[in-house]
Parts: sequence; structure tokens; C-alpha cells
Amino acid sequence: MGNQTFSFTQNGTNLSLSGFLNGEGMQKIENSVEPGNVYVLDFDNVTGINFAALRGLLRCREAGKRFLIINVSDAVAEKFEDTGVSSLISICRKAKPLDMSQYVEFGASFLSKAYNSKDGDAMIKVYGTRVPKVITAQEKAVAKAVLLFGLPTPLVGTLYEDDGHSALEFERIEGKRSFSRIVYDEPERLEEMSVRFARMCKKLHSTPCDTNMFNNRKTFYRNAVNSCKELSESERAVANAFLDNIPDATTCLHGDMQMSNVITTGKEDMWIDLSDFGYGYPMLDLGMWYFLAILNTEQKSIDLFHLGLADMRRIWDTFAKEYFGVSTAEELEEVNRKVEPFAALHMLYLGSTYGFEPGMIDYIRAKLF
Repeated sequence: MGNQTFSFTQNGTNLSLSGFLNGEGMQKIENSVEPGNVYVLDFDNVTGINFAALRGLLRCREAGKRFLIINVSDAVAEKFEDTGVSSLISICRKAKPLDMSQYVEFGASFLSKAYNSKDGDAMIKVYGTRVPKVITAQEKAVAKAVLLFGLPTPLVGTLYEDDGHSALEFERIEGKRSFSRIVYDEPERLEEMSVRFARMCKKLHSTPCDTNMFNNRKTFYRNAVNSCKELSESERAVANAFLDNIPDATTCLHGDMQMSNVITTGKEDMWIDLSDFGYGYPMLDLGMWYFLAILNTEQKSIDLFHLGLADMRRIWDTFAKEYFGVSTAEELEEVNRKVEPFAALHMLYLGSTYGFEPGMIDYIRAKLF
């Protein structure tokens, strides 16, 4: 097995490996990656790994080169676990076949469907074919790591795959509802839930993150800026200068921080949908939340939150007053002025990734440049 030829292909931060990974092969990977990003190593075709390669992974970690390793066979995973390397570098085993006979559908969103197990212990989230399988593996790895930070989140279980769909098993939280669903069901609780959400966000943004495992969200947005074809060179330079001036921070960021991504049983509030989790300056999270709460279309707001823009404006105003500790209309307007460039930055990411909708470029140019 140790004589099998090793090779890999690279597409940005994704590397697909094949063969037996030894020290020489690991050295080639080391030379192909840079500090700052989290690289996904796909072990789907890796037949084995030796101690020299495992030591090389640790050497990369010490140098700030970070990895998420997915599609690991049981035999290779045991090597990671026996040496203790899996406690320092996140690995995700190969997906198991998906048998839906023991599950009953109970809900759906834009990108996934949710099913409860018939025994009531678990739920499974089945992603649509539009969602890359690496996203599912990433969500599993992040959920495991976030639990270690002491942040409340449902326990994560097995990774599954079937017919082009990936799926992830979670602990079933009996009687759970999202914060946005509660506001829709009980409009009189809008202020209460907005304040609770703000307090959860403040706690999240004061929790130190593991910078060896997660991406700096500033790097995430810089990649979006540099790949955006709609920007001129001078605009790209201005956007990069804006990023340069964002203070460095190593506290936790959700990456998709919004009220549908907090669920509650009434006794415990939990974060969900953690695939974009990272670290950095809290305004990066807040800009994304401002975009969803204030700058969305009416229909998309209803699709995401069951709530129209008028309600979302009230939620944002209540949230911002609690989060930033302001009370007057003038102080709130000043908060919004500071958040808007970060909302424009998130809009730039969305446009460069999924395509710009009418008005997006104008807003970006007005608020970011």
C-alpha cells in the first residue's frame, strides 16, 4: 500500500488527493498552500497515510496553514484518531448510504429538506443537489468545533450521501422554533426576541475562536472582492483598502448571523447552520444581518423569515439599540451609517457569487466607495 503513487489536483482552496499519502506527498501539499485560508483536503481516493504525512500536517498547522479533511475512510480515520491528530485537525469520515425509510419529512427551506427519525431521537437535513458536498462536511466539522467553544448548538451525527444529495444527522430538539418563526406566530413578542437575539450575538462576538481551524472572514470577503468582475481596478483597490482598515480580531463570527439561524425550546437558545463560521471583526457579521433585515426585497424577506420588511425594520432597530447600547433615533442612525459599508461588502460577495440584482452595484458604490 505504501508504494502506491500519490497525486493531487488543486482548485483554489480545494485539493483532491489520490493514493498513499506519505511524507514526500505531504511536502508537495505544504508547498502548494499558504497561511490564511482553510484548505479542504478531499481524501476520497486516499488509500492510506503514514506518520511522516501526519507530522507534516501538524507542521502545517504550526505554520498557520489550516485544513479541513473530508471523505476519510474508516482505516485512515483510525490512524488520525490513534495518534491524536484528529483532536487538532478536523476530519470528516466518508458519507454513509442514506436510508430514508426511518425518517418522516417535517419541513423544507430554499436549499434543504428536514426529516425527523421515527424513534424521535434525531433529525436529518437533506441538501439539494445545488449544495456542494463539501459544504455538508464543513457544517459537520464546524458544529463539532463550536460545541467545544461552549456555544449552544445541536449535537451533530453521521454524514450521509445518496443520489447526488448529501445529508447530515443532528440531535432532534423537541418543540424547537426559530426566533423569526416565533415573531411570525406571536407578533407581540417581536421586541423580546430581537433583544434575546442581540444578547446572543454579543456573547458570540466575545467568544475566542480557534484560528487554527477556521477562516478569517476578512480573507473570505477579500477573495470575493478580487474575483468580482463588475469592479474596476480602482474600485477593487478601494475595496481592498477598506478591508485593510478593518481591525483584526479573533472572536467568533457566525457567517450567516440572522434570526432564522437561532432556534429555541423555550428553555435553551441554540445556533444552527454553521457552515460559514469563522473569526474576525463583529461588524462583518452585523453587515450581513443588516443586509438581510433592511436591504432585502419584500418577497425574499417573507421567504427567509416569514416577515415583511416593515417588521424586519422594527426587529433591526430593536436589535441595534440593544447590541450597540444606543437609545435615540440619532444614535441609531449613526449605527446604521457605520454598518452600511459592511452590508455593501456582503452585497458585493453575493453579487460576485450568485449574480448582481438591480440596484446592488449602485448601493455598493454609494456605501463602500
